[in-house]
Order: sequence, then C-alpha cells, then structure tokens
Amino acid sequence: MASVMTASNNDSAAAAGPSKHHSRASHPDAAAAAAAAAVRRSRPCDACRRRKSKCVTEDGNSMCVLCKFHNQTCTYLEAPQPRKRNANSSGSGPTTAADSQTPAKRSRTLLLKPGTGVEEYDTLPGSLLRCTLGLQNRHHSEYIGLNAIPDVYSSPNLDASAAPNQDSQAQHDYVRFVHPSHAFRIIADDQTEGYDQGRTDVDEIEALASGHGGELVQLYFRVVHPSFPILHKDVYLEKYARSYREFSPPLLAAVYLLASSYWTYDEQLSRSPMIDTVALQALAFRTLQNAMRRPKLSTVQAGLLLSQWQKAFMGAANENRDRLTVQLVNMGHGLGLHLDCSHWELPEWEIGLRRRIGWALYMQDKWTALLESRPTLISADDWDVADLSELDFPENVEDDQEGSGEVERGRLVFTYMAHLSVILAEILRTIFSARARRLLDGAADRLAALLEWMKPLQLSLKEWFLTLPESLRMDTAASMKLSSVGYLRLAYLTVEVCLHKKLLRTLNNTSSTSLTIAHVCRAAASERFTNGTDFVQRLQAQHLHSFWYFPSAKCCALIHTLGQTLGQTASSEEEQAMYSRKLKELKWSLKVNSEAGASFMKQALALINQSVRIINQVGETSPTTTSSASHELRFPGHDTCTPEQSHAQPQAQQWMQLQQQAMQNGHVAYNAYQDYSMDQAPFPDPDAMFAGYPSELDGTWMHHQR
Repeated sequence: MASVMTASNNDSAAAAGPSKHHSRASHPDAAAAAAAAAVRRSRPCDACRRRKSKCVTEDGNSMCVLCKFHNQTCTYLEAPQPRKRNANSSGSGPTTAADSQTPAKRSRTLLLKPGTGVEEYDTLPGSLLRCTLGLQNRHHSEYIGLNAIPDVYSSPNLDASAAPNQDSQAQHDYVRFVHPSHAFRIIADDQTEGYDQGRTDVDEIEALASGHGGELVQLYFRVVHPSFPILHKDVYLEKYARSYREFSPPLLAAVYLLASSYWTYDEQLSRSPMIDTVALQALAFRTLQNAMRRPKLSTVQAGLLLSQWQKAFMGAANENRDRLTVQLVNMGHGLGLHLDCSHWELPEWEIGLRRRIGWALYMQDKWTALLESRPTLISADDWDVADLSELDFPENVEDDQEGSGEVERGRLVFTYMAHLSVILAEILRTIFSARARRLLDGAADRLAALLEWMKPLQLSLKEWFLTLPESLRMDTAASMKLSSVGYLRLAYLTVEVCLHKKLLRTLNNTSSTSLTIAHVCRAAASERFTNGTDFVQRLQAQHLHSFWYFPSAKCCALIHTLGQTLGQTASSEEEQAMYSRKLKELKWSLKVNSEAGASFMKQALALINQSVRIINQVGETSPTTTSSASHELRFPGHDTCTPEQSHAQPQAQQWMQLQQQAMQNGHVAYNAYQDYSMDQAPFPDPDAMFAGYPSELDGTWMHHQR
C-alpha cells in the first residue's frame, strides 16, 4: 500500500529563496557598487517597466532575461511612472459586481517548503516558475477527487513520519495541497512511458526550425498571441532564454507552426526558405500523444494551439478536431482547469494563466459541439471558473512593429468570445441537445414551442451584442496592425445562422402555418444570411491576414447552407434566382479572400463543394450535392387550408403579436465596417417595416450598435 507524503505549509522564509541583498562589502566603493546593484535588482529595468513585465536577472548576469532575449541594453535610468488605470473605459468590457470589488492587484503569500513538488525551479533565483504547479519541469500533477484512495482530505496528517511504511521499497504518493479543499498528486515524469523520447523529440523539432526558432517565437507573440492569449509571454521567454529543452515538445512545435503562417511578416525570415511545416505538423501531433501521458498546462496549451492549425484538419474524417477536444477536456479535468483557483496557493501569474486556458478549453468544447453536432463535454454544474478580468492578462504593451496584432483589442476579443460561448452553451442545451430535440418532436405545436425557447436566447444575444465596445467594431483597426475582430463577429453571425436554420427546418416540417408566420420567419432568416454574406464580402486585408479561430471555415460554410435552405424553399422562381445569385457571390468572395490571405476560406469552399449520396430505401444511391437548389421542398404557408385555419391564433402568433397580413422581405444590407443596418427604401413606410414583429426575432436591435 502506498503511503502519502504531504507538502505542508509553514511560515518559513525559505520559500522565498535566497536573499536578493548581499552582505555589505568592507571597501566603500565595493559597498556602493553592491548597494547600487541591490537597488537595480529590487526594481525592474527600464524595458521591463515599459513592457510591464517581471524583470528576472539570473545570477552572474548583468542583463535581465528579457533584455538578453531581445538583444537590447538593460538600463535602470528611468524613474518609476505612476500606474494608470481606466476601469470605466469603453474598451474595458462588461463588468460585474464581483469585478467592481476586485482590488487593483491580487496579493498572496506562498508558504511552501522548498523542494516540495517543484524541483529545480524552487531554488532558481528570480524565476517566475518558483512554486508553480502546472508547469513543473520534471513532474506533472493530477487533481485528487473527494472519493480518492487514500482519502487525503479526511486525513490531513498523513505523511511519511506520521504513518511510516514498513516496506522500504514501497512507493509514496506525494500530495500538494493548494487549498484546504483541493489537492494534487505530484508524479515524476520519468515514471511514465515515453519520457526518454521527449528529449529526442524536442531536439528534432528545434532542428526543423532550421535555426529560426528565436524569430518564430517573437513572430508568434507579435501576431498570434495577442488574439489567442493562452500562453504567459514572460514565462515562455524566460524558459526559451535558458534552453528550448525546457519546453514540452508539442508546445514548442505548435508555436513554430502557427508562427510559420506569418513567415513573410519578419524581415529576416522572409529572406530564408520556409521550414518544413509538413514534417513539423506530423511531429507535433505525434509528440502531443506522448505528452498526454504526463499532462501539464503546457500539454493543454499545445492541444489548443494545434487545434488552430487549419491544415491539420482538412484531410480524412479520422482527423476530426472533436477527438482532440475530448482528450483536452479530459486532461483539463485532471489538471483542475474546471475549478475556481482564485484562492489557491499558486503564483499570481499561474492563476490568471489557468483561467485563460480554462476558458479557451470551454470555448473549444462549445464550438466543437455546435459544429460537429456532438454533445458538449463540460457541464454547467461542473464549471466553476471565475469570469475573465483585466488582471488575467498581464501583457498589455503593444508591439509597434507593422503587421503585429493588437494586444488590448485581442484581450477584448478573447473575453467577449468567452461570454458568447456561455450563451452558446445555453443554446446547445435548449435547442440542439438530444433531450431538446425529443421534446420538440413531441410538442403539439413545434413551431410555437421553438419560438418560445428562442425568445430568451435572442434576448441574451441582443444584450451581448449591444455591450460590445466601440473598439470591437470592424473599422477600428490601428494603422498597419492586424485585427482579429473578424473571428468574433463571424462566430456571432454563426450562432444566429444556426438558430434560424433550425427555425426554417421546423417551419418546413410544420403541416399548417399561416402565410404571415412563414414570411416573418423567412424574413428573419434572410436577414441573417445577408448579414453573413456581406460580412465575408467586405473583409479587408487587416482582417484576412489576422488570426482566425478554428471554427471559422465551418462558420462560413454554414452561412452558405442557410442560403441554400432559403433558396430551396423559395415561393417563386424570382426569389430562388435571387438566392442562387447570392450564393454564387458568396462562393466568389470566399475564393478571392482565400487567395488574399484567408486560407481557412479555402477549407470553407471545400466543405461547400463536397457532394453526398443519399441511400434510398431500396438500397440504391442517388447523387446529390450540397450546393444544389433543385430539391422539391414544401414551403409552409402555401398549403391549402380552411378559413378557420387561416385565422387561427396559435401560440406562436400570440407571442409574436403579428399583423394578419403578408409582409414583403425588403433589401437587407449589412455594413461590416459600421454596424448592422438595413436599407429600408423598398418599403413605403420604413417605420412600419417590422411593425408588430418582436425585435428579438427580426434583429432590429442589431441596427443600433454603439
């Protein structure tokens, strides 16, 4: 039976590591020099102060780690500047009561004995990695549940001295408590299969970088990281300055891969031949499977980054991203990423990092569930991660080099994407879950039931949209900077598209629906389709070349399928021809944009052009394509019905308070650079265009963005 060794807390100052101040020298000049050096080491250098980064100086070096990495002078000439904080600016995002009570800086003291659960980082002077839990170098951690054996929560005094094991050969479970209610088992990496292969793999990855590793790392943090901030820049650069061998092989490969997409954005790289990304991709995914035997935060980071590498998911079906998501969520649970770590005994930077990784994992789970039609893996009852706040994003200095991403805008995009994913989770549960589908199929009036379910969801989407700050408008990118706002806007449009695709499908399967109801639902769906097509058509270079979140290709394809559905159920040849023309325009825009830098749109075209064969009941196959608009689909509202049926007031009409007349769908225009707007000229009375329509369904609230 294995015994348990616990890492107890005490008040020893040993956890703070060696003192930064040396003993006073006997010679006056030496004393003055020592005092000056002590003062310099007690505050950040000028570059780190401007970058608002932790200044780390290794013993024996006069330059800090970051200045050494950037090959710049390390000086202490500038006086400290007062901290500026504008919590009420339009770019700060939505705040909650909890946010308003958050102090300017979280303060915590770590009381850990040196050497307990953290190997050489414990005694590494000035390192950010001291006392880390999730990024240990030679150990990994595993969350201990309440029903684990031995029960470490009910027996807090368990340790080797209190319960010695008679068998000297018995192995111990080393346990680290980060909170009275949360503990982790600390496991040595060399006890796992494939550990020795890691050193060979990381050397092979570095060799594939062909001596350009440093440039690729800087390029990654210039372009990718601001839009998808799941790494800690200072921690990564600190480790890279010491040795690339400190990294998990798949994380190093993932950073190199994503940075290689912007190869020409670096002057030095643009003069060199491109690295072998095919070999690097194969090595990245192979080493990821090996690293999963020793799960760390870096393993989840690598998986999340590799999920963004679009080229890896354009092949056979067995390369589906949902399989990787299952593995990542499982690892996240084992690392405690689904829990609130706000009060854990961890370094401050790791608390913010865990929160960002946790929300990135949550986002991937929800969007994979939507686009792959899979059950969501993270339930609301087991998700206890605090909302993202400004304190969770320590990197806030913009890179002035042209072609860089915008740090502050990227933080807002990431935060609002997390908020949108929470709404998406409710949509998945309410509309697309297996239970919801069964309840809808059994409803007496399926259309009325669906509209009732959609009402609070549309209200949530409306509130989310109206709280978007001005800095997240499509036309606010800084000069010569890349803007990742596009993927957030596309994600929002996709949620709307999926809801109205479901509405059209239910409408089509309803036996008798009034003409007014049919036109209302189709007008709302048509607006979403037009918004989506105009969005794609009006993207500019700063959007196309920026980072795009992994579901973007399928999001574009879903916009196309909504247009197909509208065209297939059109009530006239003219309307069908209109949708056919818009679909061709959309495909043309995708083609042009893909050649202009948005490579994910090439994948969207492949999805759109994919043909399928439907097997009929007699075992034969008939070819059909997803782009065909020749199917004979019944259009609800055009069936013959009795006067009593025509003037009936079903529940859906009562909720929508419609006027009993057919309304024409006018020309809908989406201005991707200003706001959601509608050209109301075709209507004789613009004010009455959507009179009687619920604004949550027709989308008029999208026209008043701040």
